[in-house]
Amino acid sequence: MKEENVQAPKLLASGDEARVNEEALARRAKKEPSGKKHRITLRPFYCKGCGLCVDICPTGVLLLSNNKRSKWGITAIKSAPDFCIGCRMCEHRCPDFAILIDYGENLKGKEPERGKMGEASHG
Repeated sequence: MKEENVQAPKLLASGDEARVNEEALARRAKKEPSGKKHRITLRPFYCKGCGLCVDICPTGVLLLSNNKRSKWGITAIKSAPDFCIGCRMCEHRCPDFAILIDYGENLKGKEPERGKMGEASHG
């Protein structure tokens, strides 16, 4: 089920931010909603609205929107969370650690990895 006539938020900034949103919406128009639900956690306090997450998302889940409460006046928003495929590209690309995908879900049932430091070698 493809979305028709998807529009960016009305409070959208102009310039590069608008271009990034238009490209994200074009990518989303070519995709179908994901069969699996993923939890997207955005931390607007950390987001500076650089648009790297919007630009890298292969399914156009995120968009940039004006945010009066943000220090920079613009933040990423979840525009279409049903399209998230859980690839975590946005999470890895965000320079400010403002995005988490399925946080906590990735840790369930896993033992913490043990590093080399602190391991004594006897020989």
